[in-house]
Formats: sequence, structure tokens, C-alpha cells
Amino acid sequence: MKVAFSQVYIEVGANFPFSVHFQRVLTKEVSALVQPSPQLIESYGVVSQLVFNLSAKHQLEDNDIRGPSFFKRTKDIEFTVFLPFDAIMTRVDAPRQALIFLLKGVCDVLDMLGIDKAKLLDRQQSLIDAVCSDPTMLDKPSWNAAENKTLVRKVFTEFFAMNKGV
Repeated sequence: MKVAFSQVYIEVGANFPFSVHFQRVLTKEVSALVQPSPQLIESYGVVSQLVFNLSAKHQLEDNDIRGPSFFKRTKDIEFTVFLPFDAIMTRVDAPRQALIFLLKGVCDVLDMLGIDKAKLLDRQQSLIDAVCSDPTMLDKPSWNAAENKTLVRKVFTEFFAMNKGV
């Protein structure tokens, strides 16, 4: 079963500038760490993909998980994990905090589906460290100069510059 990550931001001003490379790395790493559970198979049959849509909202204290949406034709199950944007952005290590919240949301969903999360928990810290030390995880600057001057872009750019190669 493949575990895929995408980003869908619906609330104005609540987004994180993670790159497509970030999504691919998480997809590869997390897919290697989880297996379908009997509970999942009993509920949905053979699932081809478990999809996590990363999003964010203002005024949340903790994650808001929506789903599942099950697509019979493709055998995909989708969840959207809304991260608490304001709580994350008050921290100097905002990208690290975003990942902590995201992986917590992933683990919460795995629990709901009866999927063993032990391997993911064992690898969680090294995965976060790897993402936070790789500047390719940050999306390239936008063609729109105003978007490059947002607080979130500034915080993320500075964080990745300080943690490059750590």
C-alpha cells in the first residue's frame, strides 16, 4: 500500500511552502514503514493508496483531521490533516513544528485504521531532521514577488538556511 502526501490549502494566508520534492520524500519514506492492517482490509478491501492532504487553518490549537473519503474505483482512502497554522508560526522552528504536527496527524489516522505505526515512530525524528536539513524541501520562490515577502516564506527560508546540512 502506498502512502501519498499532497498539499491543498483552502484558507487564505494559511499555507506552508513545502516543495513537491518534500511530498515525494514523505511518500517514499512513510510508504516503506507501514503495512495495511486486517481492520483496514476488512473495512475497505485491498487499498492501493492512503492519501494525506496537508492543509492548514488559522485559530486551531491542534490538528483537525477530516475523512476518510474512500474512492471505490481507485481504491484510495483520503484524509486531510489541517495543521494549526497560527500555533506553528509562533515558533522559530516553524517547519519542524509543522512536520511534528503532520506526523502526529498521520499517526492518529493510522491508529483509526488499525495500522501499526511503530516503525514510523522509530523513524520519525530522523525523518524530521532529514527534511529540516534539506533546502530542496522548501518550495522555490514564487514568480509573484508579494508571495515571497510573506511571513511564512521569510520564517521558512531563514530556518532552512540556518539548518542546511545539519
